[in-house]
Amino acid sequence: MAQGLSLSSVVHVFPCPNCKQTINTSMQTCTFCSTPIDHNAAESSADVFAQVNQACSDASYLKILVGAAPTLYLAALFIPFIGFAAILGFRFLELAIPFLTVRWWIKFGSLKTDDSDFVRARRIVWWTSIGSGVFLVLAVILSIVFRRLVP
Repeated sequence: MAQGLSLSSVVHVFPCPNCKQTINTSMQTCTFCSTPIDHNAAESSADVFAQVNQACSDASYLKILVGAAPTLYLAALFIPFIGFAAILGFRFLELAIPFLTVRWWIKFGSLKTDDSDFVRARRIVWWTSIGSGVFLVLAVILSIVFRRLVP
């Protein structure tokens, strides 16, 4: 069998401690700046790097879902031919957004890193948490008002 990467091998990457270029943990020295690489430190850094990437990805998904909620709510109110599907989508998001927000905070809330992307992801989750909470309260109030106005 040939040496090298196989389909089952996992490549761990991390930012070089000197030049911050992303490199493989199996490297002895950075290919960009020739800094010697400690394998144990590289593996540890790669784990944090992977967590930060996942946290940023999950925050991005959450932001998209929060942005879709008002659209589905308004579509349910004002577009009759897709209203039922929009209601189902909105009801799903009513459950999914709080669940995913709590899951994000449990999974990544205690992560300690100064990575600017993670700081931005944390801010996104914080504001989407507040925004989705406010929107869901307003949606309940509007639903009650519309039920009383429409006989």
